[in-house]
Amino acid sequence: MRRRRPLCRGTVLRHGLGAGAAAMADLLDHPGGPPDAVFCYNDPLALGAIRTLLTRGVRIPDDVAVVGFDDIEAGRYNTPTLTTISPDKTMIAQLAVNRLFSRLDGRSPGEPGELWAPYSLEIRESTGG
Repeated sequence: MRRRRPLCRGTVLRHGLGAGAAAMADLLDHPGGPPDAVFCYNDPLALGAIRTLLTRGVRIPDDVAVVGFDDIEAGRYNTPTLTTISPDKTMIAQLAVNRLFSRLDGRSPGEPGELWAPYSLEIRESTGG
């Protein structure tokens, strides 16, 4: 098992394909070799990371596994297809609208709280699925 590495600088503030590609390039250039796997906080970052891995000749998932979050359509058609966490977007929208109406109607004080929605792990080629 390899050591954990710190986040790549600036990546947290950027979230698109280019940011994922740049972050993966930073990881690959890090002394000690590539990581075993990366978990990206959204699918565009993961797709950008995959692009850099393929450009550098790194085998996915044999050398590096990649996981995203959002289950965007492009991940299902990418090569390799992207393993992702798929949140229940309909439920998230429903919870948000209900919370908004509760505040507008005065039924809720609008204080911070946590809402939970279901999700699923969609295992695809980027992790060997």
